Amino acid sequence: MPIARSTVVGATSGVLLLAGAVGFGVGLPKVVDDPAAVPTLPTKLDDRFVALQAITPEQAGATSPDQAAQIKTFTDRAAKSEEETRKILAEQYDEAAVRAYIDVPAASSSSQSIPAQIAVTVVPGNAGLVNPSGPFVVDESGSHYTLEVIDGSHCAIAWNEPVDQTTGTPTGQKPTGADYRVQCRKEVDGLTYDLYTNGLTPDEVASYVDKVLELTGRA
Repeated sequence: MPIARSTVVGATSGVLLLAGAVGFGVGLPKVVDDPAAVPTLPTKLDDRFVALQAITPEQAGATSPDQAAQIKTFTDRAAKSEEETRKILAEQYDEAAVRAYIDVPAASSSSQSIPAQIAVTVVPGNAGLVNPSGPFVVDESGSHYTLEVIDGSHCAIAWNEPVDQTTGTPTGQKPTGADYRVQCRKEVDGLTYDLYTNGLTPDEVASYVDKVLELTGRA
């Protein structure tokens, strides 16, 4: 099923905002006097996650010149947003890399669910406290929030219990990626890698932290 322009923009505008906001008020590290070289982030993490500005008309399922042009307009806008965000972060941290990714196979399927998204930020300095919703654990019926360390990544994890779409009552089923909003952070070689995500389980997010480290030669 082709990704109509409205579908692409609707599915990704949120992560664009997240990518632009990661450096503001969520405890990224302070600037250091001798920052390590910030790497260039890849345009593709794997067969699933592709950078917004690198999505091709073919991947988006475009079937006409008009649809291809719409995809080109979207990717150009994504690239501009990334550059503007990088400049803002660089003013605060001397150097920065930022990139937003989307689950392209999910976005191009006929499913009505929102595809998973990842906003990656890399800045020099030691990893700071990760608690975007505060330090206090929430364990209430339907809503949960906690802080964990997963495979060396410090993570803030928020999730909702799956509910019956008709009655709105919890089903008791295990949460899936679609129920989670997760931020994980790891410091390696004087750089902080931060992944701000939705649609992925905590273990998946921690594994993508390590995937980004591997792809940028820091594993």
